[in-house]
Parts: sequence; structure tokens; C-alpha cells
Amino acid sequence: MIEIIKTKLWNILKDKEVSLAMLYDREGNILWFRGREISGKNINTGEGFCKSYILESLRSGEGIDEENVIIKSSAKVLSESAHRLLVKSVVIQPINKDLFLYIDSGTKESFNETEHGIFRTLGELLGDTINQIEKSETGEGGITGKSEEIKKIREKTLKYSLEEDPVLLLGETGVGKSHIAELLHKYSGRPGKFVVVNTPTVQENLFESVMFGHIKGAFTDAKFDKKGAVAEAERGTLFIDEISEIPVFLQAKLLRVLQEEEVRPVGSDKPLKTNVRVISASSTLLRDMVEGHKFREDLYYRLHVYPIFIPELRERQTDIPLLANHFLHRFARQQKKKAQSFHEELLDYMKQRAWPGNIRELENFVERIVAVTPPEPAIIESSFLPPDIKKELAIFKQESESQVNSESIKDQLHHFEAQIIRNALIACDWNQSQAARQLKTSESNIRYKIKQLNITRE
Repeated sequence: MIEIIKTKLWNILKDKEVSLAMLYDREGNILWFRGREISGKNINTGEGFCKSYILESLRSGEGIDEENVIIKSSAKVLSESAHRLLVKSVVIQPINKDLFLYIDSGTKESFNETEHGIFRTLGELLGDTINQIEKSETGEGGITGKSEEIKKIREKTLKYSLEEDPVLLLGETGVGKSHIAELLHKYSGRPGKFVVVNTPTVQENLFESVMFGHIKGAFTDAKFDKKGAVAEAERGTLFIDEISEIPVFLQAKLLRVLQEEEVRPVGSDKPLKTNVRVISASSTLLRDMVEGHKFREDLYYRLHVYPIFIPELRERQTDIPLLANHFLHRFARQQKKKAQSFHEELLDYMKQRAWPGNIRELENFVERIVAVTPPEPAIIESSFLPPDIKKELAIFKQESESQVNSESIKDQLHHFEAQIIRNALIACDWNQSQAARQLKTSESNIRYKIKQLNITRE
């Protein structure tokens, strides 16, 4: 729906001279625009639009409808003709508490009453669509959790779904990067397919053909033309999982897709125009790969326009019961069992478990427990558990009891974790990037830990 509304807006405006449609948020970030050239990605630093009225809308939160507005600009990236424009009509409409729609008619003619009505309707539709997405995000198929980290990820997922530039999803294996990618595509309303390239499963000699396609006769076994993933995702979303696995010799070709919006199949000398949004994911530190000359720096910055870091499950314990019950309800339905919740001691155990495989491991863990649970009980008790998990739970209970009169396990773990990070920072002269490499984690995670654990330089 979002993509349909944006397309409808532009269909109205494209016949008008140098007109502009734009979405921006309460922080002044420009999320999307169509029409004449503008500069910048933020209202405060950008030019080519009516900044004073936009700032007024951000202050008041109210809509604006003005005629004959002069827009002055000095940005070098804009053509000389765009430095002074007499715009016939400017309309600013609040979409919800966080988003605004800006439309101007350009220099040729004002908006008529019918067009004003259409803009109001489209703005209301866009607001309703975004509100529905916000409500659905916490339900089935959304982003489960109540931690502050998850709340921020929800906000970014919705905001970035309005965008068309690349999104880079970062985090350990199993944290849910592919799920976030699917939601970004779903919320965007792009009419094309969501196409996944799981790079670790692609043989290196097939990468180019899988990604960009080939023409008949391009190589020995090329007996017919074949579309690549980029072409399959036309007007949709291409999700490249573990993008760090793409060979260096193909990275320039992917950069061409992003910058020039065109693709050249293997064996062809004719580039094909393409309209695809790229979302990529990595559990590897791409910045380190750039420094090691294993990943192109220009491609890294092109992919890193809108990054989303997804923290490990062990860092957001408050989300574990919600996720566990979410999986329980799903598997109980599938296996036709009446289980609806876990006993408290099981939930406590799950909250303290390390979960090196993150959400994926938790999901498999719950599926296994449901499989051995009898059909009738509504609450899953520890007596239903498989022997190996029973043994783990018994050890956990024993350790918990031994800590009753001492520092909690959680506090001890945090103290131990803080000491490890502090030692790494001291060894690296408090260079966070170097410390992250030494600990084999991301720099953003190191920054998060420094704040969370109150690690200070003494």
C-alpha cells in the first residue's frame, strides 16, 4: 500500500514543471522524495525545498497550505536554475505524530481543489497504513519483544520501509535478520517479489550467473537465457544474506546495480535497467573486511546507508519469555496440543541461558519441548522435558540456590563481561574498533556494552 500511494502521488505531480513530493520525519530526516533535484538527507542541512514552512510544521505539528512561495538555494550540487524557484503551491500534511508529507506544484501551475482533496485522501491512507503496520508489528508475524532495543528496531523497520535506499542488517547468526528484511519488503508495498540470495550456499563459480543472470551461449552449459536474482526482484526487494561472502571480483558489478540501476547478464554487452531495492545482512564485521582489502570500501558505504544492528538474544532477556510463548503457541497449533504457557521455573531458566544460536536456537528449543509434551496439559512442566534439558535445568537450579546469599548470576556475568571488555580496551589504548576486532564482535556492540555496563576510562 505504501508503494501504491507514493506512485499515485507522483503520477499526479510528474506532469507539472519541477514539482516535488517528499516524506520526512519529526527529526527532519528526509525518508523519500520524487521530482526535482534536492540536496541532503536532512531538512536542516538540505536544500531545494521550502525549508521555513517545513520547520514551522515540525514546531507546530500542523499542516500548511501556501501559494506563491519563493525557494532559495545555494547548494553546489543543484543546477543554477534550481537556486531560485517561485513555487505556485506548497502543501504540508501531517501523516501521524512522527511523519509529514510535503508536496509542491513546481513553477508552472497551482494545485486545484480536486488535487488538494486527493492529497488529503492519500495522506490519510498513508497514515492509516502506517498505523496498521505499527499495530501489527507486536503481533503474529511482527517483531516480538518489549526491550528498548526491540522498540528501536521496530521504529527503524517502519521508517526504513518508506525509504528506497539500501538497508544493512548487522548482528550474530540467528538474531532474526532475514525476518526484518521480509518485514521491510512487506511494509514497503513494493509490487515485485522478495528474492533471497543466501551467499554461503552459492558456489563461487556460479555467483555471477545466480546474481546477474546469463544469456544463451555465455558458457558451456548456458543452453538458454536465465534471469538472475536482480532481475527476479524487479520492482521488489533483493535480500543478500551474508553479503561478506560475495567474491571481490563481483562486488563492482553489484555496486553498478546500486549506483547506475542497471545489470549486465553474463555474456551480454547490453546493460538492462533495473528497479530493485537491496537489503543485505552480515554477521561479519564488514569494516574489518574493508581494512583487510576483502570488501570494497565504496560498496560498503553504499550498503551502509541505513544500518540496523540487532543485538544478541542474551542481551535482551526481557524478550525471551515473549519469544518463547510466541513459538509455543505456533508449535502447539501445528502439533495439535493444548499447551499455552511454560512453568515459571522453565521461563527463568530460558532467561538465563546463553543462547549462542540466538532466536533460531530458542525456536528449535521450544519446538523440541512441545514435541515431547503430552497433548492435554495447558502448562509445560519440567517433568515433560527431554533428559538432556532436564539435566541442564537441574544444574541451573543448583547454581541458582548456591547464589541466593551472594551476588546474582546476572550481576556476576555483567561484572565478568565488563572486565573482559575493559581489558581489551586497555590493551588497544581504548580504541573501540581495535577492541571489537580483538573480541570478534562489532564496534556498535562494543559501544552498546560500554554504555550498558558503565565502563569508564580510569
